[in-house]
Amino acid sequence: MTIKTIMTSDVLTMKPDVPFEKVQEVMRKVPFHHILVADDNKKLLGVISDRDLMSQVSKYISDNNGESFTDFLPRLSAADIMTADPVTIDQDTPIDAASILLLEKNFSCLPVVNSTGHIDGIVTWKDLLKYYVYH
Repeated sequence: MTIKTIMTSDVLTMKPDVPFEKVQEVMRKVPFHHILVADDNKKLLGVISDRDLMSQVSKYISDNNGESFTDFLPRLSAADIMTADPVTIDQDTPIDAASILLLEKNFSCLPVVNSTGHIDGIVTWKDLLKYYVYH
């Protein structure tokens, strides 16, 4: 069985110039933990996870040189916090292969793209767990 059968096709994407505060606001409102960053043609540029947001907060705390948090955040955009050029898979990737990749690389999701790098969907560790539990 392939990833196509369990992936989420309707994914939320953002442009790289979206401000950090907007990314944070969206992430609070949605029931998932990953946002794909794409250009105007839906070509994948990166992935933002809830952990990426937290790492920016941690970075501010450790690198703070007297700058206020409210001054620091507006300087950041989705491009600043995303994981650029993430590892991807295609729709025909076997589910077992995607599972091994997530485990070995300690990823929480894999963007699903076509041969030109355009987004087809996303598969997360929860999608894989549901597959193994219910099939």
